[in-house]
Amino acid sequence: MSACAPTFNWRELPIGSTALQALFPCKPETVTRPVPLAQVERDVAMRSCDTGGVTFAVAHAALSQPGQAPAVLSDWRASTLSGLRADAATVSSDPPGGLPALPQLLVLRVAGAPGDAQARSLLGVWFATGRDVFAAFVMGPAIPPEAAETFFSGLRLR
Repeated sequence: MSACAPTFNWRELPIGSTALQALFPCKPETVTRPVPLAQVERDVAMRSCDTGGVTFAVAHAALSQPGQAPAVLSDWRASTLSGLRADAATVSSDPPGGLPALPQLLVLRVAGAPGDAQARSLLGVWFATGRDVFAAFVMGPAIPPEAAETFFSGLRLR
């Protein structure tokens, strides 16, 4: 049976009780944990799945005030970048293809070092609407462009 299963089996799912819908290429699991963002510990719920050697994820945190969003988004993106230990030369803010207009958008594109078996590439976006902040990303040794475009074009605010 597993030989017949497609690598990318897309499905549209809500992100918690927020206004965001996302397309996932596999059945995601949800994990919630506290994360320090903009000097405050916040509960971040992440829906993610792995398929074809690539991780697809959408994370969400609720803020007490919408005005906190710019600082939280900036800190969240910087924290993600520092966790990747990427060389500045590999970092870009070019948005992914197919990305819809999202409020307060920040983008991060990190290319893994060629020939480094442990290197990870990441394409991520951070955005906010009201009191909700989100991070959506694709990460793996190599990111299939068609899968990334489908994933990011599937981010929709209702």
